[in-house]
Amino acid sequence: MRKREFLVGAATLAIAIGAPTGAYAQTAPADTAADSGTDIIVTARRREESLIDVPIAINALGENAIVEKGVSSVDKVAQLTPGLQMDRGFSPAEIRPSLRGIALTEGRSNVAIIVDGVDVTGVTLNNILGGSGAQTAAALMDLERIEVVKGPQTVYFGRSAFAGAIQFVSREPSFTTGAKIDGALGDRGRREITAHITGPVVEDTLAVKLSGTYRNFNGFYKNPGNGQHLGGSETYGFGGSALLKTGALKLKTQLSYLRDHIQPNAGYITPRANTTLFGVNYIGEKEFDQSQIGISTNTDYYGSKSRTWRGVINGELELGDGFTLNSITGYNRTKGSIKLDFDNKPDNVPTGTITNGIQNCVPAICVGIFDSDTSLRQLSQEVRLNYDNDSFHALLGGYYFDENYTEVDYTRFVGSQSFVTGSRSNIPGRPAGLFTNTYSAFGSLEYEFADAFTLTGELRYNHEKIRAYAATLFNSLNSSGSTAINFRGKTSFDAWLPRVSASYKIDPDTNIYATISKGSKPGGFNTGAVADSVRPFGQEKIWTYELGTKGRFFDRRLTLDAAIYYSDWRNIQVTTVCFGQNSPFGPEAQCPAFAGITTNYIINAKKATVKGLELGAGLKATDWLTFNANYAYTDSKYKDFAARDVFPAVAGAVPRQFGGNRVQWIPKHSLSGSTRVEAPVMDDGTKGFFEVSGRYRSGKYVRFDNRVRLDAKAVFDLQFGLKGDDWSASIFVDNVFNDTTPDFSRYYGNWNPNRTNGEYIVAPPKRAFGVRASKEF
Repeated sequence: MRKREFLVGAATLAIAIGAPTGAYAQTAPADTAADSGTDIIVTARRREESLIDVPIAINALGENAIVEKGVSSVDKVAQLTPGLQMDRGFSPAEIRPSLRGIALTEGRSNVAIIVDGVDVTGVTLNNILGGSGAQTAAALMDLERIEVVKGPQTVYFGRSAFAGAIQFVSREPSFTTGAKIDGALGDRGRREITAHITGPVVEDTLAVKLSGTYRNFNGFYKNPGNGQHLGGSETYGFGGSALLKTGALKLKTQLSYLRDHIQPNAGYITPRANTTLFGVNYIGEKEFDQSQIGISTNTDYYGSKSRTWRGVINGELELGDGFTLNSITGYNRTKGSIKLDFDNKPDNVPTGTITNGIQNCVPAICVGIFDSDTSLRQLSQEVRLNYDNDSFHALLGGYYFDENYTEVDYTRFVGSQSFVTGSRSNIPGRPAGLFTNTYSAFGSLEYEFADAFTLTGELRYNHEKIRAYAATLFNSLNSSGSTAINFRGKTSFDAWLPRVSASYKIDPDTNIYATISKGSKPGGFNTGAVADSVRPFGQEKIWTYELGTKGRFFDRRLTLDAAIYYSDWRNIQVTTVCFGQNSPFGPEAQCPAFAGITTNYIINAKKATVKGLELGAGLKATDWLTFNANYAYTDSKYKDFAARDVFPAVAGAVPRQFGGNRVQWIPKHSLSGSTRVEAPVMDDGTKGFFEVSGRYRSGKYVRFDNRVRLDAKAVFDLQFGLKGDDWSASIFVDNVFNDTTPDFSRYYGNWNPNRTNGEYIVAPPKRAFGVRASKEF
């Protein structure tokens, strides 16, 4: 196995040796230092800076790379960024980003999703679905730039940037009349179009832009029983923005609406032994077995649907003498619903009646259905006062965030013919809610000594208040019990979050930097059917120490970037399982509502550490040949973590020490790269291009017990086409060799004695091909 992983990784590197394709802004095609001799301008520190000058590890994509690669979601960004993982679960909209070895299993995301300066990171309370919410998965349109900012970024991005942030920046309205259209057609029903039109209303004073998008993909798999498409999606949206410039004032407003429909995942249960407590690690599937897909045959469960409204007001006022006042007001509203087949078998109607509760719920009788409605409303306000002169920069700011999240859960395990499985009419909804208020103050001071050495100090204070409620006493198996709210809780968390950085410019094209930063992620409440003693969970904390360098050489034809880091991670929020009143693991693991059913809940592991290395190199060997590559080494391990084993095997199990185990979802090695040929082919300047790219990750464990491990994976893509000054057209083939090694799985517990204990394997993408085109007017 290890030899195979090494050979696959070596093959990936061999065809892609060089610098980062798309994933690193410095060397992204047509956007970068190697191509144009200039760096992308980024705003990771809330001001415009050249990428090489920022003492932070940043992967950035420019507009041309976004169009060529078809980037419209965080999933695609993760494919192009070593060290960034985007895992999924039972729900098709359930995404869990992990960055630099900091994994998420449930609750609030560790990676902030920032859209035009506004934090829109999702949240969920559903202890079965987990993840960070459907709203995070919403497609984005009309992008100018994407920045992946690594390491704790709570000083500038606040509440969710525990491990880093992904910042999406949309294109501003222009005072020059113009339009652009991007589109794609491909197999399996792929149809994509994004367009915008912009121009002045009042010359040099007021400009507007209208944009829209439509995307459809039928998915790679079908329900074997009824032909329903699985794993696909349909998205449409539109938006408008206005830019006002008058004197010292610049004001930009944006409104957008997006509607998403994501089909159910394709997947199946792989059984695993339930006879030994501490068995040999199970090695995951090498290839996804489509014939084992388990889903009801006579009902089309729709998966996930959501509607998202977003609004942003971004203002800038120049006060003179180097002072600037900035304001960002954000509004985000998402309403969603989820309906999925949970039992993972073809039956849709139970074939018998339960006569003795859950103990008699054999697979032929019970049918499980996930069914819930969610509503999210976020309102935020940030104000910053900036001061800049040649050598001194200062910032002082304040931030307020208000979030209301509610859900009504209709999930049911139907065990009688009297229940209608496609209807909620026989199942009352169980409400839950989470309300968050955050108050922050932050600031920074930076001084440049002798045009070479720069020292920066930054600090943020966060105060977060959390209230939650839930109804947890209803038995969804036999439709009994109370749906009244029986849990209400409130708590608050405070954190002082410093970051200190120093950088030294050896010359204008070579920068060395060092940073020390602290991050925190507030705790909260478990709102499932668990004992009151395990409802609260604590705040996570992390200290990260980083040393890095960014360099451009040989007239900027060669780009070299490197970073090493160490993270001390404490009080980690980890998902485990409770097993009912008759749990073999004692009172701590019991679910008090009724016997037998399992429920996920969050506990705190005491300590983990992450050691990492990131390398990027880019070479423009000739005017027509460019090489690209990135590599990330991530050694993420628990050091002190005592918990009851979640593997239901032996009654009377005692707490076990998981220190020394690898953190779930984190591959030790990941790399990506490309080789690109681009040269004139016509007298009018039209260029032809051909690019082969690849990405690789080593194997990864899917639980903190390290019993289940997914195999290593390598994927190769091809793209070739023509481009002019204002147009491009290309043919693409993704996953050329059709690697169907699974990327994701989830623990599927034996929620009653007659169910199979195992792993739910989520279907991976297959080979895909199509054409892309872009035209600017």
